[in-house]
Amino acid sequence: MEGCCRSDELESLEASLGIEVPSAYRRVLEWHDGTDDREFCSIEESVEAAEELLELWEDVVEEGNLDPSERNIEPGTGRVKDGDFVKGWVPFYDYGTGAFDLLDCNPGPNGSHGQVIHYDPDGTNAVTHPTLAAWAAERAAH
Repeated sequence: MEGCCRSDELESLEASLGIEVPSAYRRVLEWHDGTDDREFCSIEESVEAAEELLELWEDVVEEGNLDPSERNIEPGTGRVKDGDFVKGWVPFYDYGTGAFDLLDCNPGPNGSHGQVIHYDPDGTNAVTHPTLAAWAAERAAH
């Protein structure tokens, strides 16, 4: 397991992604920065995954292959901003298949900061939990 992160690493994460992370996530990272099995992402892994996924999405839009409004995780709810990947989403759990659980630090007008989104490139994307704490409680129960 990796060690605890420093506050300057958290500040770097927030600056790199242009967001403020939820306090619960901050506390988890201060306690432990990722796992050896890569499931719970370290700060470095989160930034790398977010930048890669955002770049892939921007390339698709720039090439004119898709309008961002044509791809929305929850159309009509306003909980999530339009796009296949949005700046301000923080991958924190890696399934190793291209799928991630993300913290939404840039929600739509009806969403909440820190809601959890399951993101899968096959299109099975949805808000799954209102908070990281709810996500963790469900995992602990199984």
